[in-house]
Amino acid sequence: MEGSRSSAEMSPSLPPVKISAVTRNNSSVQLPGVQDNGECIAVKKLHPMPVLDDEEFKSEFSNLLRVKHQNTIPLVGYCHHTAQVLLEHNGKHVSARVEEIYLCSEYLEGGTLDKHLSNEPCALVWHTCYKIIKGICEGLHYLHKGFEYPIYHLELKPTKILLDNEMMPKIGGFGFSGFLDTTETFNTSEVMRTSLYMPPEYISKRQITPKFDVFSLGVIILQIMAGKESYPKCADIPPEEFIEPVYEFWVDRMQGTISKHTSHEVRTCIEIALSCVEFNRVKRPTINEIIQRLNKIDIVECSSIGELYKTEEFAFDFLKHITNGFSKKNIIGHGGYGIVYKGLLDNGEEIAVKKLHQMLWIEDEQFKNEVNNLMRVQHKNIVRLVGYCHHTSQIFVEHEGKHVSASVVERAICFEHKQGGSLDNQLSGMILLHLH
Repeated sequence: MEGSRSSAEMSPSLPPVKISAVTRNNSSVQLPGVQDNGECIAVKKLHPMPVLDDEEFKSEFSNLLRVKHQNTIPLVGYCHHTAQVLLEHNGKHVSARVEEIYLCSEYLEGGTLDKHLSNEPCALVWHTCYKIIKGICEGLHYLHKGFEYPIYHLELKPTKILLDNEMMPKIGGFGFSGFLDTTETFNTSEVMRTSLYMPPEYISKRQITPKFDVFSLGVIILQIMAGKESYPKCADIPPEEFIEPVYEFWVDRMQGTISKHTSHEVRTCIEIALSCVEFNRVKRPTINEIIQRLNKIDIVECSSIGELYKTEEFAFDFLKHITNGFSKKNIIGHGGYGIVYKGLLDNGEEIAVKKLHQMLWIEDEQFKNEVNNLMRVQHKNIVRLVGYCHHTSQIFVEHEGKHVSASVVERAICFEHKQGGSLDNQLSGMILLHLH
């Protein structure tokens, strides 16, 4: 990846990369690389794509650079290298253009989801499995809904989902699927393995709709819940005959310690997966409907203060729901860092929700780590912090005569509501003092 700028282009600019071991997939060769500063990145060497010219590639890459979500793999740069060589053709020497394209992305030490799957249900604990399932759903929702024009993956499968060292799933391999004729570089067994994630309307009629990725998502969830061979099995039996044995398996695995909330998570995930693999695509849910159903689990969990305390992070929609859309009528206090709203739970109990002002100097991970530390503070004379919310959404705004994608970050902290008066700014002030 070294060379003059005239023969190679890289954006953003990256230092030289040392390339080591190789893995392969249908459209590329994957090479872990170590930059001179010691930071690891993943370098994907793409196979030739004659249908994709230089400008199309650069335009597509520029679009993909805007993709930033905790459940997608961020691209950090690319290399587009061309050289002229002399080759023999029909007894003559001809000048040929040799092209090499590399995509550079974050390197994830956890490897692919595929290595955790077998013909048995995933061996990871349920909490981690649910984290992976929900993360994949949220990443796919972002790709479909986070931009003016949706990004359809079309090759979503366990080998395209990587895990970081905290088992957070990140979707990769999206963006160039529409330019790749995957059958050209697959052998027969690879085609068969990949076709498992393709919906029937694509296999028979080559129809591509937003429900394509939803079908793939359903197969992946089934493989986590019941093993790699679960989709063909569930297609031949009534849903209830599939749901109950899988549900009972997870209950038995947790040796009777399963809570009502966890029980709801397990059953809901099986039901979502089965709805995603419906033969008729009209009957499949949208990714937005899937996210809404998963968010409802949080609302059920937060039906009392006691349960609320067990949950560290709340959905923004949940906080919006319990404060009547952050209504002015629900305001119970103001501070230098935000406005405090009264939140009314379904059982009539109240909590205080402080919706924080924009604080661009505080990074996301910094905020979350500090809140997690403060949640461990327990004393009768300190108002108890019971949770927080960190929500990011994408919007399009006008900037210098152009429409650009912008991230809107919403942060909130939730604590006990004391009828005797407000705590004013002290709780959030504690957070900010730690951050400084």
